[in-house]
Amino acid sequence: MAYLQLKGIEKFFGEHRAIKGIDLDIQQGEFIVFVGPSGCGKSTLLRLIAGLEHIDGGTLSLEGRDITHLPSSKRDLAMVFQSYALYPHMSVYENMCFALKLAKVDPKVIDDKVKRAADILNLTPYLQRTPKELSGGQRQRVAIGRAIVRAPKVFLFDEPLSNLDAALRGQTRVEIAKLHRDLGATTIYVTHDQVEAMTLADRVVVLRDGVIEQVGTPLELYDHPANQFVAQFIGTPQMNVTPLQQMPALIQQQAPAGAVGGAIGLRPESVSVRGTGATPVAGTVDLVEALGAETLIYVSTPSGAQFVARQNDRTGLHAGETVSLDIDASQAHWFDTAGRVIARAAA
Repeated sequence: MAYLQLKGIEKFFGEHRAIKGIDLDIQQGEFIVFVGPSGCGKSTLLRLIAGLEHIDGGTLSLEGRDITHLPSSKRDLAMVFQSYALYPHMSVYENMCFALKLAKVDPKVIDDKVKRAADILNLTPYLQRTPKELSGGQRQRVAIGRAIVRAPKVFLFDEPLSNLDAALRGQTRVEIAKLHRDLGATTIYVTHDQVEAMTLADRVVVLRDGVIEQVGTPLELYDHPANQFVAQFIGTPQMNVTPLQQMPALIQQQAPAGAVGGAIGLRPESVSVRGTGATPVAGTVDLVEALGAETLIYVSTPSGAQFVARQNDRTGLHAGETVSLDIDASQAHWFDTAGRVIARAAA
């Protein structure tokens, strides 16, 4: 039986049906990441689980207990917000223990829990500081520590790293992954960041317009997307998806019957840039992104198709140069006119 179970969860804002009958089973100790474009419902769904929004349809259960209409304070969940939500006039220690004081927990127990959380998060030297004396990363760790001391059954994270700069985001991501491993806590994490989703999650839930498009491990979604939307949403840079009619006849002939009139999808690593005339697919370099360990080359073809090629070596190519593209059709994903997967490459 699932540890946390969502059955037919719905949410309306006026006439707008924001969440459209979500079914999801989450096991104890899992790290689940909700991803999707802006407005897809990922933060709304997290707030429904947290009890910060009223569930208009369906049921939510935790360890077999129906918590659908319980107030957030009774759900045994703890949420970490994007905005930190720290009390500016309180010290780090006071911020972390505030919920326990309200619950009239024994002061000795409070002290032990706060010091243990501070030790886990490397906050011990900062316990007497106020939030204004901390960096953004330290403030986020305080917000996480406030959740830890409550020892909830489920941790909920709502885009907790989006206010941090790139270096701090990477560092804090590693800390969250280590924290999850050390605590073994069930975690639901909302993000729009591809790297966070791919590196943190045991399973990723891809949402669009209030429905789940696909659930799976990060590599399952990368290698076996259920449809064109998931294929293009998972992966950076995104999958090259090109209408079949814009491809050379040789590649069109390799398409399965159901993909006629549809599209071909190719990961950037399945497209290679060659010299002029080396392959039937001619193109012009639009942009070269030299990233050090890898190079991304953006190429457009006379038929109007655009491709991104990823290679591990560096290049002397520049924008405006004529090239040809070597397309590995054995690694292609084939989509019908509705964006459904007809056939895909073997992982």
